[in-house]
Amino acid sequence: MSTQSQPRRRIPVLVIVAGVILAAGIIIATRRKPEPPSLDYPPDASEAEQIAFLMEEHIVPQGGAPVHGFVLYARNTSTGLEVHQAAGTIGRSDTPLDPDYQYNIASITKPVVATIILQLMEEGALSLDDPAGQYVADIEWLRYDELHILNGTPHAADITIDHLLQHRSGLADFFLDAETRFNISVLTHPQRTFSPQRIIETYYTYGMNEVPHFAPGEGYYYSDTNYVLLGLIIEQVTGQSLPEAIRERVLEPSAMADTYFEYYEEAAGHGRRMDSFLGPINMTRYINLSYEWAGGGLVSTTTDMAAFITDLFAGAYFTSDETLALMLDNSANAAEGKTYARGINHYTLNDTIYYGHGGFYGSLLVHEPQQGVTISAHLAQATAPYDVSALMDAIVAIVTGE
Repeated sequence: MSTQSQPRRRIPVLVIVAGVILAAGIIIATRRKPEPPSLDYPPDASEAEQIAFLMEEHIVPQGGAPVHGFVLYARNTSTGLEVHQAAGTIGRSDTPLDPDYQYNIASITKPVVATIILQLMEEGALSLDDPAGQYVADIEWLRYDELHILNGTPHAADITIDHLLQHRSGLADFFLDAETRFNISVLTHPQRTFSPQRIIETYYTYGMNEVPHFAPGEGYYYSDTNYVLLGLIIEQVTGQSLPEAIRERVLEPSAMADTYFEYYEEAAGHGRRMDSFLGPINMTRYINLSYEWAGGGLVSTTTDMAAFITDLFAGAYFTSDETLALMLDNSANAAEGKTYARGINHYTLNDTIYYGHGGFYGSLLVHEPQQGVTISAHLAQATAPYDVSALMDAIVAIVTGE
């Protein structure tokens, strides 16, 4: 679920890969695109009933981009409103959802990774101005000096940790820059397991190191490669695996019992999982998503993620308020018309700035600190067949009483 968020992965190869999926025995139904769902919720109903109406209206189980399930948690501490609801089913089934179902949060993992980097900064273990290579250049398979070659000139030595946090390194992203090749590879080998090393090897196999977008610090380009490197830095500095560091520093302090790092640690929580889709493809059931790693590997729930962002703004993870302010500062990218800060995006919803992040498979986590408004949602479809921004504006209007 995205409202002016980081770039969404483009999907031009779905027509090509549909045949691949059919050959693998996965049935894809393609029907006429449905009419846009209604945003005219009953004005005299309660807030919870109005939100429930919108959620049910936006369940679209037919077509090439079905929306089978929708879970949402919303809270407004200034009014006392709290809503925790679900609509639809877990996927192509008759099993109804309940609001506690787990899902892959994808890129909402990035604020968690950024939080740990900023904790390490506070602890004096690193500086944001440090060259990233200072911490990871000794990893042999990373071939760090070759990571960023622009017009024949290597620039990896110029990449700082802060460049990685803000997507200002210029590094390419094979999700976006080699999308056709990567998507076909994944869909023809759907259960292939990735490790950080294999992610980097794929980056080199696709020649991504030789097609950076600009020299470090000279622009903005959203790339998961930045957060792969941040994950490696966390491992090198802490001596822990990334899942261990996330669990110790974020999940356990915030009692996020239903959150875990999929494929890299044992599953945690109640185990009830909803299916998320990329167009007609059930990504949860048919695709091994271990390639997401530090850029998007967490599985969670709406309430666990609400706990994370609430604790983040309450100062639970940092010793200084200045660190949170630094995390939210998007001045470097705002100068170029971009909204991304350090692991946090700025969203404008009904003319108000919210802070948070989107996730590729239909997730959104935002917080507005003045009113104490938190919204955590998962729509279970990366390419919803309607205007998700309009839907979120309508939900925000209900939650805030506008």
